[in-house]
Amino acid sequence: MDAERPFSGFKEVPHKADIALDVFAPNLPEMFINAAMGLYHILGIRKGTTDLEEIHITLDDIDREGLLVVFLTELLYRVEEGRVVNQFSLTIHENHLEADLKVVPVLSRQREVKAVTYHELKINKENGSYHTRLVFDL
Repeated sequence: MDAERPFSGFKEVPHKADIALDVFAPNLPEMFINAAMGLYHILGIRKGTTDLEEIHITLDDIDREGLLVVFLTELLYRVEEGRVVNQFSLTIHENHLEADLKVVPVLSRQREVKAVTYHELKINKENGSYHTRLVFDL
């Protein structure tokens, strides 16, 4: 992913000392993927092209907002290990997520993100589209 070229499913939003994204998509799995792409954009990830592995993850949380936070936290952990997701396949049912992910090496990144926060986090559905605001602690 080229950090200079924004992905169409999110928009960076000015936010005090942290950084925020407005994320939107026609369905919940795409919104989670767009949130992941937004996280990678914030990090300024430059990724390799050679697949390292395919991984399967299962996540549960109390609600969809919590599920989004644990999903992005899992991806942030993978970046710390030097891996970034190149392909996503997600299934979400209420507060349960199943994902098959293809990861490639992280070649470089421009910024650190300490945490994905719950600040202002509310997943909304309006006019057939999902949207939320995510705040990241830098």
